[in-house]
Amino acid sequence: MLYPILTEAGYKIAQLVAPKTSWFSVITSNALVWKNSQPLQGKVIWMHCASLGEFEMGKPAFELYLERHPDWKGVVTFFSPSGYEPRKAYSKAQVFYLPFDSPKEVKHWLTFLRPSLAVFIRYDLWPNHIRGLYNSNVPIAVIGMSASQAPWYLSRGLPVMRSLFKKAISLWGVNSEQDSAVLSFAGLHSSVLGNPKYDYAVQLMDQPASPLMRTWRSLQVKPVLLLGSAHLSDVEFVLKSTSLRNYTLWIVAHDLQQVPAMASLLDENGLRITYSTQDEPQVCEVFMIDEMGILPTLYAMADAVFIGGGFGKATHNVLESVAQGKSAASGPNWQKIAENSALVQQEFLVPCSTSGELNAFLNQAQEDGFATNEKALKWLRAQSGSSLKIVEALEQTV
Repeated sequence: MLYPILTEAGYKIAQLVAPKTSWFSVITSNALVWKNSQPLQGKVIWMHCASLGEFEMGKPAFELYLERHPDWKGVVTFFSPSGYEPRKAYSKAQVFYLPFDSPKEVKHWLTFLRPSLAVFIRYDLWPNHIRGLYNSNVPIAVIGMSASQAPWYLSRGLPVMRSLFKKAISLWGVNSEQDSAVLSFAGLHSSVLGNPKYDYAVQLMDQPASPLMRTWRSLQVKPVLLLGSAHLSDVEFVLKSTSLRNYTLWIVAHDLQQVPAMASLLDENGLRITYSTQDEPQVCEVFMIDEMGILPTLYAMADAVFIGGGFGKATHNVLESVAQGKSAASGPNWQKIAENSALVQQEFLVPCSTSGELNAFLNQAQEDGFATNEKALKWLRAQSGSSLKIVEALEQTV
């Protein structure tokens, strides 16, 4: 297989040419922490997440496993800065970037980590890491999988890669019977363990916003429309709503690098922007919350919610809003997220393609007195319980 040769060569080339501010330089700098540390002792559970969403999905089962096995240590890795930065001080585990997927880096990493169990959340699986774990006789589990089609590494056109993943991974944990059927067609036996996103969302019910954010909210005169995980296209759409004049607009960008473009658009529309990282609490026309990791706690303070992503690939995490008893509007592209079908059916998610549809949603919220949706809270609690199933399945793989 050429992959190990190519990745080793790619690593050496990147060492020579990668800018100091590049992703490669960030992860190699982060690697110095564990490379200069003594190997971990005792039993270690390693959970890898692509980004923040995968971490939040895996966290309930990860913490339950550590609670049931207090003699184990926890380690978490991220591929993306958007996951690593807000969770690098996570108290339940050591946190690192995922080392570069070259054979030598993987060998160094596993010499330090010495894991007893490796858990990958959803799709972010890397061949050299999988091979290294397999050769070290470490049980490997994948959890939280939803599959409309078989992942690339199970393609029949990649027989060596396919063989590696099939023999190396002990547990394929999927969210539904439909997901299991897809993997069965690809020649894999999987376990239906439920969707861990629901357990994560239930945990959010008891997490209040910070005192500072509550102060911001207390000063607002108009009801608050929270635009969460926003892309520029979402801001453009919401600004067309004639009902927006009845609200104070709070915006949390999905990617902070889009904030300047959003600010330019808002300025073109004559709207005054107040920033959470620059200004003192005050009455706002538009409140730009330009910081990461706090969005789930803000939904409880919103009177109406619009969740971004629906004018791109797919609407982002709606369950975070539902966990605070808030139905949400979004753009029209919601279908790729497994749980969204149920949310639309229950009317906890209201897709909007036109300004008229968004106006109707916002006007209805006002007519309902911005009441908490108790039906949503009850429904969400009824969906939870996958974390225990996941932990019990993990225990059987060790």
